[in-house]
Amino acid sequence: MAKYYALIAGLPQLTADSPRPPLSTEEFVHELDGILTRHDRSLLRLLQREAEHKEFLGWISSGELPLPVLSDEVDYSYGASKEETEGQESLAPKLRLLRQIAEDAYRGKRLHHRGSDLLPLYQARFVHDLFARPEHTELDQEAPKVRYDELSQDRLALEDLLVAYYYDEATQSSSPFIREWAQLNKNLRNILVVFTCRRLGWDPSSFIVGTGSVEEKLRTSKAKDFDLSEELPYLPEILRIAEERDIAGRERLIDLMKWRWMDEWTFMRVFEIDSVLCYYLRLTILERWSKLDAAQGEATFRGIVHALKGESAQVLQEFKRNHRHR
Repeated sequence: MAKYYALIAGLPQLTADSPRPPLSTEEFVHELDGILTRHDRSLLRLLQREAEHKEFLGWISSGELPLPVLSDEVDYSYGASKEETEGQESLAPKLRLLRQIAEDAYRGKRLHHRGSDLLPLYQARFVHDLFARPEHTELDQEAPKVRYDELSQDRLALEDLLVAYYYDEATQSSSPFIREWAQLNKNLRNILVVFTCRRLGWDPSSFIVGTGSVEEKLRTSKAKDFDLSEELPYLPEILRIAEERDIAGRERLIDLMKWRWMDEWTFMRVFEIDSVLCYYLRLTILERWSKLDAAQGEATFRGIVHALKGESAQVLQEFKRNHRHR
């Protein structure tokens, strides 16, 4: 396992109440060029993928990734005319690849893409499954619809589906940190969704992402803790966050919970790749809040931070100093 002593020791300190990050995520990723091993770069890349989802879903909802139009001709491109086909050469390479996958799925072909830096496997699977046509039998009065027909105009449903594919890939990562981080975020997302549904009188089943034992209890349990207290040590904190009605306040509490979780995870892994990944994730948190109006609850946020962070940050910094030159 690679150790990143010089890199970690030279990074500016981050605190959850910093008014702005000392460098951008883009600058940090650029600084890592030539430093991370190939395997560790792939872990960082997986964390970066979530930021791509907005553009990815935008292609679907805007019609740039539409339902293919089949013709009788074997040689065709996405049901387009010759002029339109030639125009596709100006499309982003990723969008062109996604269109080809959608076309193949609609024609009933298997997915042959095995993942690349341009297009990870989970995104390819998502598009293939979205456009795949169910088999048409003689008993069907009309051709079965693809999932695209049902979801293309439902941005939230599309986002939930894409996130489910993302979590599925992340929880199978070779990195324990990536697996646990994905599980934390999935559980956090699902528990808050269930609380919102309970408050509104909705059935949460269709809004829960995932199919594991935790997800099953969230779908079926009527207990306040969903019978998950022993399984999820951070559940009490999520339940307290769920009681926060102010949306901005709740988002800040969520980020603080994640920040403390990362502090605990990296406490004995100071110079490992996990600390590098957590530094990137902390920068994303600070970037997001720095772009908001500073007047939006900054004083309240700082008060929450100082009340919750305790002594752990000071102990961690002392540990780093003592091990800096080892």
